[in-house]
Amino acid sequence: MRVLRESPAYAELVFHVLAHVRVDAPASLYDPIWVSLAERQLGPASARTLAEDAVALGVLAPDHAALAGAQLVAWLFRDLERASACAARPLEELGASDVDAPELLAPLVRAGHAAELLRLAAELETPFFRRLPEPAVDHASVEAALETVARAAPELARCTIALLRPLRLRGRVRGNRIWVGVPDAERGPSPEHVAWQAAHEATVREVGAWPGIAERRVEQMAVVLLAARAERAGECPAHRRWLAHFGDNAPATGDETLSADERARVHSLIAAGEARSGT
Repeated sequence: MRVLRESPAYAELVFHVLAHVRVDAPASLYDPIWVSLAERQLGPASARTLAEDAVALGVLAPDHAALAGAQLVAWLFRDLERASACAARPLEELGASDVDAPELLAPLVRAGHAAELLRLAAELETPFFRRLPEPAVDHASVEAALETVARAAPELARCTIALLRPLRLRGRVRGNRIWVGVPDAERGPSPEHVAWQAAHEATVREVGAWPGIAERRVEQMAVVLLAARAERAGECPAHRRWLAHFGDNAPATGDETLSADERARVHSLIAAGEARSGT
């Protein structure tokens, strides 16, 4: 497990844009707290193209599938300069040498206008986003929290973790890269929350290695698996505090929420982990 000292700048920019997009879907990153924080530093989004672009993105990507497909833009480039160099060319004209994740070009072309608009919105917001002050991050506290939760999420050992401000309470995973929010003592999240969010993303990665499981079922299986492991690790109170941020939308953690096949797979992962740890 490795925690990066530098955040992927382009992903932060894209998530900053998406935090302004008000969509009621699991893939939504809309966050009024982040919007307020950004406004304090940059002025209101309504004074820039960002507000209009956010509304348009909500129209073009109104549901989970469309929004999740467009969000792949965040992984396409590592830095702002490389993204800007390609900004004037549509996705369908870009080649493998132009981007940092060429395998995403085809799915992003399929995502259509939403992905292209997200790229454009990010490019127009770039000079403003650059003005955001760098946060003071206590990496040691995050690493300590991660070491604690790793007992309930062994897959974390195989992952690289980066902290991205606009994600705040949320997280994303692709391959062995996990992106979570930056701790903020005043507005949240706490290092503990960041660690449990990373644990959830790592568990999603672990469950997702099984073929043929729909994305939303992977999420539910990961919730059940992490809850079971937290109980075995004696971390139930901390895990419940993380779950509480979902409010009324908190997912159920009992295995009765799973099909017989899903339950069997989750129990096999629990048993395999216990065998490796000798418990």
